[in-house]
Amino acid sequence: MKNTLIFIIAIIIAGGSGFILQRYLNEQVGNNNPAIGQQRTEFAAMDLEGRLRNIKEWDGKLIFLNFWATWCPPCKKEIPAFVELQQAYGDQGLQIIGLAIDDVDSVTEFARATGMNYPSLLVQSDGVTLSKRFGNGAGVLPYTVIINRKGEVSDTIMGELSKKRAKKILKKYGIHL
Repeated sequence: MKNTLIFIIAIIIAGGSGFILQRYLNEQVGNNNPAIGQQRTEFAAMDLEGRLRNIKEWDGKLIFLNFWATWCPPCKKEIPAFVELQQAYGDQGLQIIGLAIDDVDSVTEFARATGMNYPSLLVQSDGVTLSKRFGNGAGVLPYTVIINRKGEVSDTIMGELSKKRAKKILKKYGIHL
C-alpha cells in the first residue's frame, strides 16, 4: 500500500512538472532551433478540394505553418484560436496554413465542424519528414513554424501555441492588435 501511494505521488509530481514546463516554454518567444534564420523549405501539397498548393502562393505574408492531426488533442485544442486569429488579422498579412498529417476524410470533416477559415494541406505521412526539415527533430505535434514576410523561418513552437504567445508574435511582426 505504501509503495502504491509513493508511486501515485511520483506520477502526479512528474505530470505536474511536465505541464508547468510546457506552459513555461509555450510562453517564451524565440528559441535555438537551427532552422531559425534559414530560408523556408519549398513544398507543395493538395488542399481539401484536391488542388495542388505551393508555399510560394503566400510569399510576402507572415505565415503560421501549423503541423497537426485530427487524432492529436493539443492540435485540436489550438485550432479555434487559429480560426480567430486568421479572421482578425488576415487583412494585415497573417496567413495560417494547416499541414495535416492525416487522411482527407478526417481532415475535411474536422475542418467543416470547426469552421476552419484557412488552408489545410494534406501532407499525411510525408508531413513528419517535412516538419523535420523545418526543425522538428523530435516529430512533435502540434508544431508551428513562423515564417516572416521575407520567407525566413523566424520561430518554431513545439506543442500547443497559446493565443497569448501568438499575439506576442503578431505584435513582433507589426500586426496591430
